[in-house]
Amino acid sequence: MRVLVYSVISLFLSYPVFGQEYRVLPIESYFRDVSFFTDSSFVPVFPVTDNEVNYYNTAKEQKARYSNVGYYIYQRELIQLVKNNGAIWVSPILDIQMGVERGDTSIRQYLNVRGLRMEGSIKNKVFFSGSFYENQAVLPYYAQQYVTNRGEFYPNSGDSSYTQSNAVIPGSARTKPFKTNGFDYAYATGMVQWQVLKSLSVSVGNNPIFIGSGYRSVLYSDNSLPTMNFRINYSLGEKWNFQLIRMQGLNMLRIPYSTNGEALYERKALSLASIYFQPTKHLRIGLIEGGTWSRGDSIQKQAVEGGFYIPIPGAATIQEGINGKSYAYLGLDFNWRIWKMLLYGQYGRNPYSKSSDVGQIGIRYWPFQSHNYLVHLEYNHTSANAYQASNPRIHYSNFNLPVGHPIGAGVDEIVFRLRGEWNHLFVSSSTNYYISQSANYRQLLPLYALNTGLNQQVFYENVELGYNFNHLYGLEIFGSAKLRMVKNPLQDGQSYWFNIGIRTALNNHYFDF
Repeated sequence: MRVLVYSVISLFLSYPVFGQEYRVLPIESYFRDVSFFTDSSFVPVFPVTDNEVNYYNTAKEQKARYSNVGYYIYQRELIQLVKNNGAIWVSPILDIQMGVERGDTSIRQYLNVRGLRMEGSIKNKVFFSGSFYENQAVLPYYAQQYVTNRGEFYPNSGDSSYTQSNAVIPGSARTKPFKTNGFDYAYATGMVQWQVLKSLSVSVGNNPIFIGSGYRSVLYSDNSLPTMNFRINYSLGEKWNFQLIRMQGLNMLRIPYSTNGEALYERKALSLASIYFQPTKHLRIGLIEGGTWSRGDSIQKQAVEGGFYIPIPGAATIQEGINGKSYAYLGLDFNWRIWKMLLYGQYGRNPYSKSSDVGQIGIRYWPFQSHNYLVHLEYNHTSANAYQASNPRIHYSNFNLPVGHPIGAGVDEIVFRLRGEWNHLFVSSSTNYYISQSANYRQLLPLYALNTGLNQQVFYENVELGYNFNHLYGLEIFGSAKLRMVKNPLQDGQSYWFNIGIRTALNNHYFDF
């Protein structure tokens, strides 16, 4: 085993390669926050590379450490080999939390995430990464309701109905039971990116994708599960950027017939295409099209339509107009840097549906010209029919989860975030006020169903106090207090939680609703 490890390291370090900057960043919200502070002129289709935003030099502790222990904890990753001819980074993945819920129910919360992340680079041309996660969780009651309503469906042998089972955790995986009311799940992510030319890169993997400059994205977010994707990123001069992303999609519907022990899921396909134009150094405007494409149903499979391979925005829109075998979302995305502020927004809709509009407007403000202090205000809107295709098999979703706003349709939300950090101590506050929120956690499932959910008002507050050891991979200890208040025609209620834990913050899991 030792010989194998040395051989692999020698293989990577034997090439005359680059150094630190050719590295793809995680898309957890803190990494995005710092990226927009350092340089807002990059194209906001995540993940992005460090040489675009200079995250690692910005976030790394600058204080001199004279002990090996301090250096290893604060200024490097667990295993780190960076030379002129290559680089390898290995980091632990942790998110261990204990807490208690009080209010409408009394549930002891529990989260135990363990894993490992490995990254490397070859020649200033190739970056690769791989991560695996093993998880057990007991979630708050409202979150349990959300994830179980997103569970997989098994066909009933006697008729055409389905039985729902298990759950789907946003940003993670489908589950199996854990103890009485918990969830057990595991998953892995990875990618390989090749910098073919200075202006052209190609990547393949199942890494999460996020479009936009906000905390949310109403056009495409990382709320769903990691899915296989192929991405081309091409820049024409300094003002134009073109991106093409094609993805494998799944509806969590088991097909009725199987030749092996476990029936497969019903397939679909997803597409993203963008054209960004930068008229000035501090202003960027993008045309975005997202699409979902039919690949048949549980009885009959079919090849994806030819329009899927058209490499510009508009392909899904044209295909939907021809035969309805796709569902399109056309949108605009912009950001504009003004002094210590970043103003940004999104707008989108399905060209053939009424009341399908989605929109976002927001502002990021760094009061002390430091990435350690952030004031962030954002408004998000999704109309009553947002993301909903006439054929439920091609709703704007993947793995039974929305790929836009985590709730889906019927949302008016205000997000207000504060963060300050001094000498590794940090305090953060995140407020989500839903002026209106659909209480239908079953919307956008791939089955015909009536939209019977109530509208409700929700106030969600999360305050955290903690100590960050290392921003290179987000290692921190923290304590948090959360409050959730709900008001709808059937009930008024509130719950609150207290948690303590240790984590490496590398991914987003949206339960702030």
